[in-house]
Amino acid sequence: MNMRRRTCLAAALAAIAAPAGAGTAAPLRLGVLQFGTVQWVADIIRRHGLDQAHGVALETVTLANNDAGRVALMAQAADIVVSDWFFVASQRSAGTALSFAPFTSASGALMVPAGSPVRGIGDLQGRRLGVAGGLLDKSWLLFQAAAHKLAAIDVAAAASLSYGAPPLLNAKLRQGELDAVLTFWNFAARLEADGFRQVISIEECARALELPEPLSLVGFVFHEAWAREHAAGIEGFLAAVTDAERLLAGSDAEWQHIRPLMDAPDDALFANLRRRFIAGIARPSAADQQRAATRLFDILLRTGGTRATANMDRLPEGIFWQAP
Repeated sequence: MNMRRRTCLAAALAAIAAPAGAGTAAPLRLGVLQFGTVQWVADIIRRHGLDQAHGVALETVTLANNDAGRVALMAQAADIVVSDWFFVASQRSAGTALSFAPFTSASGALMVPAGSPVRGIGDLQGRRLGVAGGLLDKSWLLFQAAAHKLAAIDVAAAASLSYGAPPLLNAKLRQGELDAVLTFWNFAARLEADGFRQVISIEECARALELPEPLSLVGFVFHEAWAREHAAGIEGFLAAVTDAERLLAGSDAEWQHIRPLMDAPDDALFANLRRRFIAGIARPSAADQQRAATRLFDILLRTGGTRATANMDRLPEGIFWQAP
């Protein structure tokens, strides 16, 4: 009898202590990269119960790289991954209805050694340039369009190109095997902390092309049909992300909590990553995203033809998620 009473009492206390809505929280699988910025946000969401507060039970799926994230999404091993809206556009054009919700407007940059003679895009003529993300990476496409406008060069033909993963390209730049790298913002931050110099950011390229700001190239990607079926879950997740970003924007303690996830033992690197992440917090509307995407697509098509737009001659409808 006493054992039964204790069991009932423990169950009652657990129910009282549980976050509101925990019993009905919908599971949601988010793909994350080791040391990726989404992992920082996911840690804060779960540590503060922000997912439960918004009716979601967040689970994370560790991914080897961005390509693995896309594979996981297509194989339904993850519900949401981080990618760019250009990937969503190409998939929708091919018949797979994906949707995009913005995550960050933090932008990559062209980085060179401190003493490099490269001072602008035009100086890349004949140089060895590393490009992170591959042939159709959104930043690389935007950079090429800016090179046409700012320096009147076809940078893909003018430079000797090497495509690769950001850590590999950073290593090759440090070893002198490359003259410059166009890389993602968090890897640019690592180079900057080590004394390398930023020549031009993707944000500056976007301004040169007169693209609307803020321009969120990277965001959360998911199947539209799944999102329509789980509308409350996706909206709850996005609300939890907003709450977590608000905590990061205003709390020193939160940054100390996630520092072990950042691979930033050096204080200069830690400060650099923090500064760039906070600067990139943005949540443009679907309408604003559509305007920016349409203008960028038109520029790419005009300057590089369908070769620069994954063989698309127009931007598909419905790329950017809008709650029903």
